[in-house]
Amino acid sequence: MIVPQKKWCVTVPKQEGERARKELKELSLLDERYKIEERNGRLYMPLKGSPHEPRYDVEVCAVELRPQTLRKGLGISYDTIGDIAIVGWFDGARAAASELLETRKNIKVVLAAVSGVRGEYRLKDLIFVAGEKRTETEHKEYGSRLLIDVSRVYFSPRLATERHRLAELAHSNETVVDMFAGAGPFTILLAKKVKKAIAFELNPAAFCYLKRNIELNKLRNVEACLGDAKDLAPKFKGAAERVIMNLPHSAFNFLSDALTILSSNGGIIHYYDVKPEDEFSETIERVKKVVQSCDKTIDTIHLKKVRSYAPRRYHIVVDIKIAPS
Repeated sequence: MIVPQKKWCVTVPKQEGERARKELKELSLLDERYKIEERNGRLYMPLKGSPHEPRYDVEVCAVELRPQTLRKGLGISYDTIGDIAIVGWFDGARAAASELLETRKNIKVVLAAVSGVRGEYRLKDLIFVAGEKRTETEHKEYGSRLLIDVSRVYFSPRLATERHRLAELAHSNETVVDMFAGAGPFTILLAKKVKKAIAFELNPAAFCYLKRNIELNKLRNVEACLGDAKDLAPKFKGAAERVIMNLPHSAFNFLSDALTILSSNGGIIHYYDVKPEDEFSETIERVKKVVQSCDKTIDTIHLKKVRSYAPRRYHIVVDIKIAPS
């Protein structure tokens, strides 16, 4: 007999169930050890971790659910960075880790995230679960090699497609500034395509890996700068035809600095944020006001979803093409 157990759940109307299930699974938040159950027209989806994270912009409650048995082939949600798998922390993490190490020969380390991304350096709190005891790995992406210490450096493998998109858009005669470079995933990929790449990074550990990755990929056209983007922007006034602003939640505070960096001949800013869909229009209007206040003119502006970030919230990019001054 399977005994129901008390479990934190996201609860949504039945008609919103499939969308919410996909988002929770993509975010590694769906605890698949328990069954999703329907009660009085609402679905109760078992949640990993704490229900008190600020990004959980959904109704959460504790109810009794029936557990499922972990089995081979169960869809365990996890991120892979090099040969390291990062799972969400839950009671069955060790069993899931054993299954991953047994069935995924490319995985040598399993860590568990016990917090969301937080702090000035955008890091997760990680604990060792199984495999080799280390946090450094080499990640390969579209021909680039990236050394990453996942405990000290922010890196999202889920942005690989977006990084590739920007590399495809870039031109060989461009100078690109990556305002929040981290260990260099955007910078390294674009530097192989453009005339010059300039990378800003505030986190000293990430900056160290940025420099190592520049050497690892044998690049001679990258200028790496340690410091705050606001302090560095005036030193590169008018330097770039393309500016990357992948700092969700805070990029808006640096938009005028990005406009300073952009060439007087115009160019493109890739501005990233996290917003619910009903605030997309408001986001575009806020961006337009900043551009106008800096005496710049928008040629075209386009918003697209990059990925689901949390239930009803999306990681988005606004591509802003600025006309020549």
